Amino acid sequence: MKPAEFVEKYCRWTVYYEGKTVLALFEQKNYDCVLWNNGCSAYEARPVQCRTYPFWDWMIKSEEMWNECAADCPGMNQGPLHSAEEILLQAEEYVQNEPITLEEYNSLNFELL
Repeated sequence: MKPAEFVEKYCRWTVYYEGKTVLALFEQKNYDCVLWNNGCSAYEARPVQCRTYPFWDWMIKSEEMWNECAADCPGMNQGPLHSAEEILLQAEEYVQNEPITLEEYNSLNFELL
């Protein structure tokens, strides 16, 4: 599937925290990701937001915040343990991630991708 086709089928434009219009995946009616179907259908190519979850900087700042988020996510506090180093690396990757803005998207040449 070509990038423009993927965006048209699975994405929407939304206003981000700084007032920028950015690319985001659609959600299902229950707010699950549109690519979720008893597992991630794009697991090997999932975006930073998905790859680093739940080790986002604001989620790991306190035990209280972590537990509040875990109450809404049945996958948290399950599975293998992660080292503090791995968690901090994922949190930093999340912080460094910049969503694609509408302006950036419009300037892309999809024939080169």
